[in-house]
Amino acid sequence: MTDSLRKKLGAGLLAQRRHWGLTQEQLAERIGVTPRYLAALERGERNVTLDTFGEYAGYFGLDTQALLTGELRDELPPQRARPADANPKGRRKK
Repeated sequence: MTDSLRKKLGAGLLAQRRHWGLTQEQLAERIGVTPRYLAALERGERNVTLDTFGEYAGYFGLDTQALLTGELRDELPPQRARPADANPKGRRKK
């Protein structure tokens, strides 16, 4: 069941990104993750917490159910402001 949910989330992210005509690099920059991480999400290879899942759905202007079912949003939301301490490439380095 978990694998199926990861695949649905990945498919929803991929469909929305393509609908907006963005590259993985462009979307990754907009949501504050690395392109490599976004690619893994789109392939359904990464788990996300429920909070993170909710953040991604909110960024897209969708509820979580809509992101899982592939509902698309036409309007691209404004780019999120990144916190000063955001460092997706070095988050695990402390």
